[in-house]
Amino acid sequence: MKRSWFGLAEIHWGLIAVTCCIIALGVYNLHSAAAAHAPDLYMTQLSWAGAGALGVIVLMMVDYRFSGTVAYIFYAIACVLLAMVLVHGRIVSGSQRWLAIGPILFQPSEIAKLATLCCVARYFSHRIQPEGYTLGWIVRPLNISRPLAGIAALAMAWNNPWLADPVQKLALRVQEGIDPAAVTVPTEELWWFRGVWVFLIALCSTLAVLAILRIKKNRELLDPWPPGRARLWLILTGVLTAALVGCLAYQWQTPFIRDPVGTLLQWLIQIVVVSEEPSPYAWLGLALRLGFSLVLILYLFLAVHTSIRFKGSRIDLLVAPLDILALPTALVLVQPDLGTAGIIGLIGFSIVLIAGIRARSLISLGIASAFLAYIGWFGVLKEYQKQRILTFIAPEEDTMGSGWNAIQSMIAVGSGRWLGKGHMEGTQTQLSFLPEQHTDFAFSVWSEEQGFVGCVLVLCLYLVFLGMALSIASSARDHYGTLLATGVAAMIAWQVLINVGMVIGAFPVVGITLPMFSYGGSSMLTILAGIGLLLSIHGRRKAA
Repeated sequence: MKRSWFGLAEIHWGLIAVTCCIIALGVYNLHSAAAAHAPDLYMTQLSWAGAGALGVIVLMMVDYRFSGTVAYIFYAIACVLLAMVLVHGRIVSGSQRWLAIGPILFQPSEIAKLATLCCVARYFSHRIQPEGYTLGWIVRPLNISRPLAGIAALAMAWNNPWLADPVQKLALRVQEGIDPAAVTVPTEELWWFRGVWVFLIALCSTLAVLAILRIKKNRELLDPWPPGRARLWLILTGVLTAALVGCLAYQWQTPFIRDPVGTLLQWLIQIVVVSEEPSPYAWLGLALRLGFSLVLILYLFLAVHTSIRFKGSRIDLLVAPLDILALPTALVLVQPDLGTAGIIGLIGFSIVLIAGIRARSLISLGIASAFLAYIGWFGVLKEYQKQRILTFIAPEEDTMGSGWNAIQSMIAVGSGRWLGKGHMEGTQTQLSFLPEQHTDFAFSVWSEEQGFVGCVLVLCLYLVFLGMALSIASSARDHYGTLLATGVAAMIAWQVLINVGMVIGAFPVVGITLPMFSYGGSSMLTILAGIGLLLSIHGRRKAA
């Protein structure tokens, strides 16, 4: 008979101790961070931690494989909640991200992280391919849902300006979004620099792929510091990537680097006279719409023909691995919440990487991601989101506007020096110069008041935590346990990396909190639920 519970000796006390330390330091820091506007906020955080602790106990007692049984149901509920946010969500600070249950506000996007994690882990654990997954298998472009969704989207956007008169719309976008004085027609020097830029990006991408290929076994990817040649490749890739980022940051004032697409599109203003009347190229719009229609119809026939010969699971005709990530990511992105949407995508990518993906597919995925990044910049991102990214490069250009957050955070971090100014003694904090100092910039408060030594302490706790989580993943009894533990570790690791990088000016400012440290009930409960799953995986690693 299989055991559903294990003894106290099987509990990972080290993981519990590190978690408690991080939460305790976070509550202590919150006592100072929220003193100026909500003195009792740290008690609320403590109550959320207590509720999360009960959840940890419950999840630790339940077999983690039960989460795989209900993963699809959990995922469906999370997507429904995300859809409800778009209809009945409460708007706070310009973003519609919260649902209200009585006096309680919660973020379904936090629940979506854990739900997507469980769903992706369940999906790949039941479709193991020892030779690795291909990009075609992950995207599955001939699913019937693809052309049907395309036809529906085309019908809804038939009179969209981008389809009706694309050249005129593009010229209007260039004229409205780009300062003609700041953008010039590329010179020979800029064209040469573009070639160097593309070459360096391709080189670093290739080295990154080679670094991953050097690690032959998937489980060795769980080692944060792999031995042998893999370590050398990882170091080389990191150095070259850092050099590339530094080069781009130094050359950012170059027009082509600052806005490569805008520089090229500036020529449109010389070709098309922007007016309210259709441009001379309006016939291209009709050709574009008819062409899309023909392609989608042929696409549908091809998908139906392929489905007739399909021998696998019928659900795979409609749902591809990419869809599992795309749906919650899109629902979160339109709230808008770029940071959380990115985290969901990174969690999924981390699980796929551990599950195994072929080298050729990984290279293709990188190229496709770069293409989608351009589309996202010009067609998806809001203006304030673009400004956050631009502010990351040059925050001093708008010190009183979009650059305020980044500058004040770096001032707070730098003023802490070695030992900090002391608890509740930080001037940036107590005088409320820091924005969102109890959530997104909680680490800035800690840096100012506890200094470099305090920062090292917190980061070391996170490193120990991640090491324990990866150790649990590598010792799990089945494939699902490995992928689930990897996903929990990735969820915390990516949030720590992005939040700390944002605070010190290494990353753009996005709405990502520091796990277990920043204020947030939804975030605290989600992270502790993931820790409960880790403890369950560890306790049953030797179960019969």
